[in-house]
Amino acid sequence: VENVFYTRGIKVDIDDFSIITDPTTYKLYCEGRTVGTFQFESAGMQKYLRELQPSTFEDLIAMNALYRPGPMDYIPQFIARKHGKEPIVYDIPIMEKYLKDTYGITVYQEQVMLLSRLLGGFTRGESDTLRKAMGKKLKDKLDELKPKFITGGQKNGHDPKVLEKIWADWEKFASYAFNKSHATCYSWVAFQTAYLKANYPPEFMAAVLSRNLSNIDQITLYMAECKRMGINVLGPDVNKSFHNFSADAEGNVRFGMAAIKGVGEAAVKSIIDERRVNGEFKDIYDFMERVNFSTVNSKCIENMAYAGAFDSLIDFHRSKLTAQDMRSREGDTMLQQLIRYGSKYQADRQSSMQSLFGGMGVAVEIARPTVPVCSEASQIETLKKEREVVGLYLSAHPLDDYKYILDNMCSVQLSDLKDVANSQPRDVSFGGMVIETQHLTSKQGRPYGRFKMEDYSGETHKFSLFGKAYENLRKYLFDDYMLYVKGKIQPRRFQPKDSVSDRPSMELVISSIMQLHEVEEHIKEMFITLPLAELTD
Repeated sequence: VENVFYTRGIKVDIDDFSIITDPTTYKLYCEGRTVGTFQFESAGMQKYLRELQPSTFEDLIAMNALYRPGPMDYIPQFIARKHGKEPIVYDIPIMEKYLKDTYGITVYQEQVMLLSRLLGGFTRGESDTLRKAMGKKLKDKLDELKPKFITGGQKNGHDPKVLEKIWADWEKFASYAFNKSHATCYSWVAFQTAYLKANYPPEFMAAVLSRNLSNIDQITLYMAECKRMGINVLGPDVNKSFHNFSADAEGNVRFGMAAIKGVGEAAVKSIIDERRVNGEFKDIYDFMERVNFSTVNSKCIENMAYAGAFDSLIDFHRSKLTAQDMRSREGDTMLQQLIRYGSKYQADRQSSMQSLFGGMGVAVEIARPTVPVCSEASQIETLKKEREVVGLYLSAHPLDDYKYILDNMCSVQLSDLKDVANSQPRDVSFGGMVIETQHLTSKQGRPYGRFKMEDYSGETHKFSLFGKAYENLRKYLFDDYMLYVKGKIQPRRFQPKDSVSDRPSMELVISSIMQLHEVEEHIKEMFITLPLAELTD
């Protein structure tokens, strides 16, 4: 809500119940786009929402109550009845009064309480005792209440056999009975988050990312969601970033400076306060002349440089800020020279202000460090440093140049290889970057190798090579190599002795490796698909 006010000047009142009819929010639920929202973001829930196509708030309350072990079995029936694929039936017609909103299915404890009073003549106290007995699975208490229900129902003219069936259903229901008022409160908070995501997506995603600042797995997940939504996630910038993630007027999400390792809250506050009072920093020299070095130390500045926070202030590659200057005897980096320059500038300015001539506009003139004589770091080196201080690749990804190969010529992702032992036999192909290698010798004196790969999603997996395969393919086992691997999932040569399953345990055997840039030569044909209506003469 704060983000929306900052970027759009709109005060959103999410406690206003009129939002409960917002069509944009229901469209989001119907499409299962609930990542980042409260209560409804699991993959299973997204699937059921797409099938259910919720059109009322009651639908959401019911899904919230049903999506748990036990009641989940009723979800397909609930969906079928909503869409008229299965008739809505009531054991006794008057039960429609309390079961209409849930398509004839008992979902809540409150429905049981109301029906026990309607059918069996229970008092309010007795119906509450029934609720407690069901919630706590008190069989003795349920057995005590059952004859009262059957007798009371018969007095009201209902068939005892039907009453027996209803009671048996309720006893099964007891193990998962959910409180409707509880589900309603949860669903209202969930709806508020979905309303914000549907109507103010960049501001909402910035808030979700900020909430998970220290959880890199969650940040990666929500950044992928931003990408799916068409929202650009921009790296930290000393002129644009705030403490946490923020949204801008163009609909982008900007990384917060606090997400950079080694950049503390006091340092971020100092930079933002200076920017607010005296305007944005004009260039890297202006930053050094104005920054408070007592709160923003050299390590903090170095990590900000690795993260790309100064990219908008310099017209050369960021790696030159942290590379050793070949002209310097001490091997200083440009950043170290800049920090010394800034400290001296501020000290001289302070002393000139305190001198007799302080009020006469005496200018401080100190030679500014120039761009160092050094080689520019490779993209991989730059991205590795970026990942070290931010936790993930931001400005680019080392595998960007091979995205079309990874998307079109790989049959599996590394995440699909997590449970190879229980997989089906098949040929597989996958790609990624080598991030760790080991060249080892077995107890028998035979050489073998291990290597770890990472793919586009950040998923990693370890592989081993033995015998001839290792001899032939060891030339590919180097850090930062971009590889395309083919192999076969097949039964293990030696099956585990403690296996209780009839199915054989499987393993992945690598048959060939090549570098990703070599794969292009092996592309034999490409297919282009486009709408027929768009073809012209």
